[in-house]
Amino acid sequence: MNLDTSKIKPDFFKKIVSKPYIYPLIRGILIQILKPDRIAKVSINFSMEILKKNFGKNSTVVMSNVFMPTEIFYALDIYPILPEVASAVSANFGISSPSLYEVEDIVYSKDLCSVHRSLVGLVKMGFLPRPNFLVVTNQPCHSAIHSFFLISKELGGDFNVIDVPYRYDNFTLEYVAESIKNVFEKLSKSVGKRNSFNRLRNAMFYSNEARKYLVEANELRKEGVVIEGRKFLGYAGMIFSAFGSRYGVKFFKALRDEIKERLKKREFLPVKKKIYWMHLGPYFKTDLFNWFNKKGAYIVFEETSKVYWDEFDINEPFLSLAKKVLSSTAFSNVDDRFSLAMEGINEYKADGVVIFNQWGCRQGAGNSYVLRKKLIEKGIPSIVIDGDLVDETNFPKEQIKTRLEGFLEVIS
Repeated sequence: MNLDTSKIKPDFFKKIVSKPYIYPLIRGILIQILKPDRIAKVSINFSMEILKKNFGKNSTVVMSNVFMPTEIFYALDIYPILPEVASAVSANFGISSPSLYEVEDIVYSKDLCSVHRSLVGLVKMGFLPRPNFLVVTNQPCHSAIHSFFLISKELGGDFNVIDVPYRYDNFTLEYVAESIKNVFEKLSKSVGKRNSFNRLRNAMFYSNEARKYLVEANELRKEGVVIEGRKFLGYAGMIFSAFGSRYGVKFFKALRDEIKERLKKREFLPVKKKIYWMHLGPYFKTDLFNWFNKKGAYIVFEETSKVYWDEFDINEPFLSLAKKVLSSTAFSNVDDRFSLAMEGINEYKADGVVIFNQWGCRQGAGNSYVLRKKLIEKGIPSIVIDGDLVDETNFPKEQIKTRLEGFLEVIS
C-alpha cells in the first residue's frame, strides 16, 4: 500500500494516534486493505500497541537499537521504538524519501547508513515522539550511537550506551550484565513499577516461549518452502522487537502453526533454486522478489532468522540477557557469519548464497566480499548485491536483476 506522503502531516498523524478510541477503526481499515493472514494480524495488533504506548498521554518513550534485549523494556510495560524497524515501516509506506531529504542539512554524507539517516529525518519532520530515554549498544552496529546522539541533542532524552566488548569471556559477561542491570534499574525507578525484577522474569518467560516457537518454525522449514522467504525478511522486525512481550509469543506461535498447516496440506511453492540470504532486504515497494520467484528461485532461510541465543535462566536475568547480547552472530565478524552461513546452507540444502550489501552499513559491507570469497572457496556459488534497505535511489533494480540472472544460471 503506497501512501501519498504529501497528505501525511506529522501534526495530524500525532493527533490521530494520540486518541485511544481511534485504534479499532485504524485496525479495521488496515485489515480491510491488507487482508492479512493470522501471522500479519498479530503484527498489526503489535504495531497498534506500540503507537498507543508511545503517543499516549504521560508515555515513557524509549528509543533502542535492534541489538538491545527488549525484555528489559516490556518488563516495565515500555514498548520501545527501534530505529531500524521505524525506518523499514516508513520505507514500506513511502515516507523514506522525504525523511532522507530532510536530514541532508544535519547528516551531510550519503555514505552513512540510510536506515539511521531516515530515522533522524523522521525525527526532524516530527513523526516520532520526544524520547525520555535512548538506549543503544555500541556494536555490531555503530551508526545507532551517532543517530541516537543527534536525536538526544535535537529532542533531549537520557542517552545511554551499553558497551559491548568484542570478546566473550566471564569478565565481559559480568561487565555487560552489570550495564544492562544499571539501565533496567534506571528505567524502573523512572516509571515507578513495583516488583520490577519479578516483572523481568515474567518477560523472560514470554521470551523463552517465543523462542521455542521460532525454533520449531525454523525446524519445520527444513521440510520445504511453504512461505516465501521474503516474508521472513519482514518478520525480522518481530525478531528484533517483540521478544519479551505477549505479542512475541502470539506471533511466533501463529508462524509455527501456519507453517505446520501448510506442510500438512502440502502447499509447497515451486522451488527450483534454493537461496540462503544474508543481511536484510529492501523494505520499499519493489518487484525484485516476485521476479526472483518467477525464475524459480526462493529464499529457504535467512541469516536474521537464526536463533543464536540459549534459553534464558529466568533466575539469572541479567547474565542471561548479557549472553544473548554477546553471542549475537548476525552482522558480526567474518568467521561467525561464515560459520552461521555454512550451517544454514547445509541444513536447508541451499544451492547458493545472496549477500545483500546495505549502502553505508560498515559492519555488513566491510566483510561481504570476504564472506563471498570464503563461500566460493567451499564450492558454494555466492553473489554480493549492492543495494539499500530504505533508499530507492541507491537500488539499481535492473542492474541487480541482470547480475542475479547470471547468478541463477550458474546454480541451475
